[in-house]
Amino acid sequence: MLWMRTPEQRPARSLRVLPWALCALAAVFVTFAGWIRFRFGPVTFEQIVTNLPLAGGEGVGDNTLLGEAVACLVAPVVLTTLGAGALWLLRQRRQRRPATGRRTLVVPALAMAVALGVLLTVAGVPQFAVAMLDSRTVADYYAQPTVADAPAQPRNLITIYLESTENTFADESVFGENLLENLQDATAGWADYPLRQYPTGGWTMAGIVGTQCGIPLKSKLLVAGINSNTLGEQMERYLPGATCLGDLLAGQGYTNAFVGGAHTRFAGKDTFLTDHGYTSVQGLSDWEEDGEDRENISVWGLSDARLFARARAELADLRDAGKPFNLTILTMDTHEPAGVFPSCTTADEVPMATALKCSGRAVAGFLEHLKDAGYLDDTVVVLMGDHLKNTADGGDYGPILANLTDRTIFFRAWSPDGVRFGRDGADQLSVLPTILDLLGFTLPGGRAGLGVSFASNHDLSVTALALPSDEYQTLMEAPSSAIYQEFWQS
Repeated sequence: MLWMRTPEQRPARSLRVLPWALCALAAVFVTFAGWIRFRFGPVTFEQIVTNLPLAGGEGVGDNTLLGEAVACLVAPVVLTTLGAGALWLLRQRRQRRPATGRRTLVVPALAMAVALGVLLTVAGVPQFAVAMLDSRTVADYYAQPTVADAPAQPRNLITIYLESTENTFADESVFGENLLENLQDATAGWADYPLRQYPTGGWTMAGIVGTQCGIPLKSKLLVAGINSNTLGEQMERYLPGATCLGDLLAGQGYTNAFVGGAHTRFAGKDTFLTDHGYTSVQGLSDWEEDGEDRENISVWGLSDARLFARARAELADLRDAGKPFNLTILTMDTHEPAGVFPSCTTADEVPMATALKCSGRAVAGFLEHLKDAGYLDDTVVVLMGDHLKNTADGGDYGPILANLTDRTIFFRAWSPDGVRFGRDGADQLSVLPTILDLLGFTLPGGRAGLGVSFASNHDLSVTALALPSDEYQTLMEAPSSAIYQEFWQS
């Protein structure tokens, strides 16, 4: 029959399709790699994995990012298919049959291999693979967070994480003005510290875990020894074997509460917080159910101006309960894309400049409320960036920040007893013992996790902080599988 292909014809048809399939895959890999660099800048494999739904959260936060990611997967395939069709039609008109030899596969296969290498490199896979071969472990330096002595009159604690806020934004020689002026004016007279981002950190959950648990965040999906057959069950917990700030304060009679502008489910924030002593965790879904005006909500969530209005109400409830409390707040305006709302506008052409000023203004108003209402008389307040801003080409100021060195995270602290910082050069892993120190708790050696309080002078000789910077970096990158199995599976 004329419509039946012979066995010899079927492989020939497959060989004609396969090169285009390889080209399509190559285009997908390169496009996706370019999108990652454009949107997020340099990333680590840990960062990618810990923000996936399987790592404990739901969704992708900003839904526009999901649409872009899907487009990066679909568009190259569509364009390659159209190109293949156009070339086929052209050859039909010229009455030429395409070559079907295996030699036609060489270039497409090579292109796909190179493109895959580009994607894996951008995603940090080679660096992660090298680190997995390192036998070093943070277990050699880890100090179980414990309270040796507690103050007779416990202080309350308010911690405000400032999204992507670093000291660099105050440099007028770089940005033409001080973009942190509102924050600096509001914290005049407070103790400030040039906090460093810990190696392998650089995103929100890494910052929260690092500062509250004193350990670098490593996804359980990448920890050797985790049983993948019980993956879904295990994702219901977030570092259950680690002892963190909320655990310690709950053990001392504190009420822990969290208020944020974005969805609490994203990247597993709610799971982490409820697993570690927080009894109230509020985010975007709560504000939407409460009838928040849509003009106050961006692609990421609630504006900082409205967030701090919500925080005031939560704060009043905590005070009325008559127990020591720990209120944690996470801002959002300065997350890319920058949140600009009708309630606060500036003449700046760059959206991030407006977001930094308006977010700072919202924080300043909240701090003024703390002062006027007498909270500062018995409360320790800590303001800090959750991480350095990413340097993606698609974000505001990305290329500028990428060319700067010695960037540090914004950090300010208030205590009714006064604050004096000791040693220089601490990173986020030392924030946990520092906060406990400021609250009046005594820690053995001033240590908790991998950190040592920088609010007092302590011996660093037996800690990871005594290592040369390159060895410290390598230690943070090492898998440390045994102790992370304990953190994730206890």
